[in-house]
Amino acid sequence: MAFNAWEYIFAKTRPELLKSQWWIGHIPFAFELVKRLRPEMIVELGTYSGSSFAAFCQAVHILGLHAKCFGVDLWQGDIHMGKFDENIYLEISEYIKKNYPDIGVLIRSSFDEAANKFEDGSIDILHIDGTHTYEAVSGDFHTWLPKVSIKKGVVLFHDINVTRENVGPAAEFFGVRRFFDSVKDRYPHIEFDHCYGLGVLVIGREVPKDILRMINDSKDPGFHRFFEELGQTVCNRFWQQQGKRGILGGRISAKITNDIKRILYRLKSLMFNS
Repeated sequence: MAFNAWEYIFAKTRPELLKSQWWIGHIPFAFELVKRLRPEMIVELGTYSGSSFAAFCQAVHILGLHAKCFGVDLWQGDIHMGKFDENIYLEISEYIKKNYPDIGVLIRSSFDEAANKFEDGSIDILHIDGTHTYEAVSGDFHTWLPKVSIKKGVVLFHDINVTRENVGPAAEFFGVRRFFDSVKDRYPHIEFDHCYGLGVLVIGREVPKDILRMINDSKDPGFHRFFEELGQTVCNRFWQQQGKRGILGGRISAKITNDIKRILYRLKSLMFNS
């Protein structure tokens, strides 16, 4: 049966918060995943400026689900992104308190310490997006896997498609692809190439039929084109917003400047450490 885009209308929901370009191309899929899975608990490891976390909260809110979203991060930085400005945490914290006070909870902690706060089998969606070395991703997955629901758990891995072509020499320090490849054949899974890639592992053994249908649809090239095009639309809107806010008279906005500085810092530090 051919892929039917009309069954994925919720994926076209307009995101409310777009803070950085790194993950936003996957927000349409995040919306659709929440709609089909109807999770009770979502945990994100590595929230940064909050675009993905806010999208999960937004989906839960619109769908009227009785669910909680937890964003875990130290908001200090890492070997890939460099040191974080404290305002990154303050801005997303204020946004969540204002817009999703009964849904979103930010936990300022290391991932290992935060794991002790969750019961085994309690998490329906686990999004792993912290330090991206093979060792770090493997550690996060194995530490948190017992916390994932054996009934309908789904684990997301960002940056499975980081290459020299899209990030340069820094790609050598990303091990997400290698780790995802080492575990994906154990579970039903989906792989997206756009927006640095997103790996989806369906851990649960009793996921809703809509999730199984989505896995089957992912075998159709039209499924991937659909989400890539929606993701590109979101990315285009982000860059349009940045232009309106700061690219005036040849002056680049502070937000874009900070992102450029962070990229350069990351590349410089990684190349130095190599």
